[in-house]
This record gives sequence, structure tokens and C-alpha cells, in this order.
Amino acid sequence: MNEEFKKKLKDYKDGKLTEDEVNELEKELEKLEIYQSVIDEDLQDSSHRTNRENSELQDEKRQGMILRRGKWKARIQNALTAIFILFVLTVITSILSNVFYFTGSPDRSETYRDVVESTIAITHPNIRARGGAEVNPFLTMKIEADLYKQVGSELLKTGDMRMNFMLGNAGYPDYEWLSGQYNTYAFLYPGAAKVEGDNDWDKLEILPEGSVVEAYLSFSRFFETDEILQKFKDRDMKPVWLAVDTGFDDYSDEDKLSMHYPVGFPYQPLWHHNDWTDKEQTEEKKWPFWKKVMGSAEAPSVEPYGSGETRNKNFVDTLLLLDKYEDISNRAVAGGKLNITERLEFIDKHGVRIYGMVVTGPSKEILKLREEDWISKIQTGEARLWNWYNY
Repeated sequence: MNEEFKKKLKDYKDGKLTEDEVNELEKELEKLEIYQSVIDEDLQDSSHRTNRENSELQDEKRQGMILRRGKWKARIQNALTAIFILFVLTVITSILSNVFYFTGSPDRSETYRDVVESTIAITHPNIRARGGAEVNPFLTMKIEADLYKQVGSELLKTGDMRMNFMLGNAGYPDYEWLSGQYNTYAFLYPGAAKVEGDNDWDKLEILPEGSVVEAYLSFSRFFETDEILQKFKDRDMKPVWLAVDTGFDDYSDEDKLSMHYPVGFPYQPLWHHNDWTDKEQTEEKKWPFWKKVMGSAEAPSVEPYGSGETRNKNFVDTLLLLDKYEDISNRAVAGGKLNITERLEFIDKHGVRIYGMVVTGPSKEILKLREEDWISKIQTGEARLWNWYNY
């Protein structure tokens, strides 16, 4: 507002203006009122828009927060639902696993463990497995076993193995040998050509006096079980494994060479469920529908250097067990094929014929076997310092 307009307003108030000047001023004042009302309306609309925009922005924020909360709530609910379903499935399949593996006499866990341990014992000279079975949810079971061999009077751990099962289906075993790799020792088949320098007699000569060793002996002919055991009766050494001719052992037969697995039986028989006889049994009632049965059982006795008929029968029974569970026994040798049926037919025709043996004892005592013409080859395995006790 300029000074001239201010002066006119003052003169208008004091009555100093002419009638024409008054009319002109009043018209200008009316225009100013109209302008002011328009400005007030614009300011009011702008304020309303700002308030509305702020309200809409707050609504959007609230809606976004509600959506985010809803999403997280849905995620948590889905996760809890999945955990609950998994828990229920775990409980149900755990019950089914126990029913499947622990029913029967013997139950499946005992039978499968027996098949695996027996397969290892007859295909790995001087190796025995000692372990157990662990039943898990989802109808699975795991067999874990430590692997031992006898050197002198001690059992030495040489590795371990694990094997998984899904119902009656076996997975491939996982073998871990402490030496990094399991060493196989081939027996020389009677009548096969000898390889120059393939004997370890010289190694035995340089071993110190106070050492024990495991030795893999090949024979120049076949022996009956009783006959070959008698040859070690008065010697300061112990038989631990006997190699049996099962029709796949002649390396000169190229058709059978690719299927060769050394097969035999340990000196200590592989007693199975049906071999044990209940000695005494007591029952103790715990609940109206449950009782605790306690007792003991004993296996057949064998003579230290005899009982060939009992040992042979035990070996054949073991093969029959592996033949019944062929898939598991084939998997237990890391996916090979044992041809148990053909081996049983060969034994039924030719009998149990021993052509090799693993023995252990003082190195100098085993060296004395060098003079025996019925021994065609020797390979030495593990050697240890003196740990020998007379049997």
C-alpha cells in the first residue's frame, strides 16, 4: 500500500474528500475486499489439500505397515505350520521305523547287521567288523562298525565303515581305512604258475626276533578243514582266516578273473541267530501287558584244531544267509557281485576245499614254514613288536 492511498484513506476517514473522490475510493475498497476473499479461499483450499494429502500419506503408511505385518505374520504361520508338519512326520516315521526294523525274531536290524558283518568277514581276510545299528526317522537305519584285524595276540583297529538303509534297500558303504587304502593280498591257486620274487620269506628273515606278523599262506594243494588245522596244532602261531575254493579263484580262467573276490571263513566261526541255544530264561512282569525276559544262550563249541564239519557247515550257512539277502551283501562289498549262488553250487559239488590261510605269530616261528613243501607262497602283512601270548 503506497503513501498516496494511505493519505486518501485518512482524508476519507476525516471527511475531507469530495463526493466523486469518495465514490472512487469506495469502489477500490470493494475490489480489495473481493481480492482478499479470493486469497482467503485459495489459502483455505491449499490448507485443505495439504491436510488431505497428509492424511492420505498417513493412510498409505498405515496400510503399508499393516501389509508388512500381515506378510510377516503369514510367513511365521507358514514356518510354524511346516515345523509342526515336520515334527508330526518325524514322530510318525520314527514309530514306523521302529516297527519295521525291530519286529520279528531276529528283527531286521539284527539280520541286516549280520549280513553286512558276515560279508566283510568272508571277503576280507583277517578283517572282522564290530558295530551296531541305529534306527532313524523316515524309515531309515544306519549301520556303523569298527574294522579290526588280528596281529599277534592283539586286535588292531584298521578302519571303519558306515552303511545306510531305506526300508530293505541298502546304500553303498563308506569304508575308511586307517592306512589310507586297504591292501589286498592274493592267494596263489594250487597249480598256478609262481612269479619270481613273489614270496616274502626274505622279509621275515630281516624282521627282529621280538616281532609278530600276519602272514598270508598259499598251499600247493587243497586241504580238508580238519587236515589243514592239524598242521598248525604244535606250532607257535594261530590260524585266523581260511581261503576256500568256490569256483572263482583260479586266476588262469580269464572269464572268472573279473568276478574274483577272495572268499573264506574266519577261524572263529560266524555264529548266526539260529546257531545259538537258549541256556536259561527268566521272565519278570513289569506292567499288565509288558514283561521283561532275561536269559543267556550259547553257541556250538569247536575244537581249536578240529571240528571241521561244524566249521564247514557254519561257512555254508553264512553263504546261504548272504544269498538270501543278495542285494545287501553285494552292496557291502562296495557294489561288486559275489555270485553266491554259483559258489554254493560249486561247494555242493566239490566240498569245502582250503587252498590258503592267514596266520599270525612270532616272525621267526612263521619263518620255519619255509621248509614245508605244501606251502607255495607267503605274503607278509602287518608286523608289530612283541605282543604274543601262548595259547
